[in-house]
Amino acid sequence: MAVFSAGVFPPNELWDYTTRVYARGRAKDACLTLQERVGLDVNVVLYCCWVASSGRGAFRKDELEGALDAVAEWRVHVVETLRELRRQLKGGIGEAPRPLSDDLRRVVVECELHSEHVEILILHRSMARPGTGTFDRYQQIEDSIANLLRYLTVMEVEPEDAGFEELVEVLAAAFPEENPQRIASMCQGMAFRLTAGDEGVLGR
Repeated sequence: MAVFSAGVFPPNELWDYTTRVYARGRAKDACLTLQERVGLDVNVVLYCCWVASSGRGAFRKDELEGALDAVAEWRVHVVETLRELRRQLKGGIGEAPRPLSDDLRRVVVECELHSEHVEILILHRSMARPGTGTFDRYQQIEDSIANLLRYLTVMEVEPEDAGFEELVEVLAAAFPEENPQRIASMCQGMAFRLTAGDEGVLGR
């Protein structure tokens, strides 16, 4: 039951990155847990990692806030609305014939994915800097952690409330060649410094 043409979306490096990382390891479960537990946007979580992985380093002043502002209206009025409708349709509603209700839910799922793809394009467009920074793996991991911690700070979420295990699972999927224990150690160390008042861990 195709709703959209497969050729609607242009090639996009951020979309390619997010779909690849999301499908790797336990990233999907971790991202959805962060979404349900503390209200993080899965696309923004992966965007934080992409900015660092693409050689753009840690967010500069107001870059993340600008990206969040850019997607806010679309996310609230479209993505979250479709997500809630998809959840309500699960299991059927009232006296509506179940097969027809299930058909509608499948259409909504496809619409939701389409809306997520649009959000990714908005996020990508919000990043004006080219990827001309460091491609040192450990620096990229550190910058990814800094970006995620900045996102948590903007959302007024403590790292321990979000869950270190889930953050590490996302980072491990973004950097599959690295030892997850090393990533966990880096993540916990930087989060401890931030909690102690060292905002220098967030980058510029």
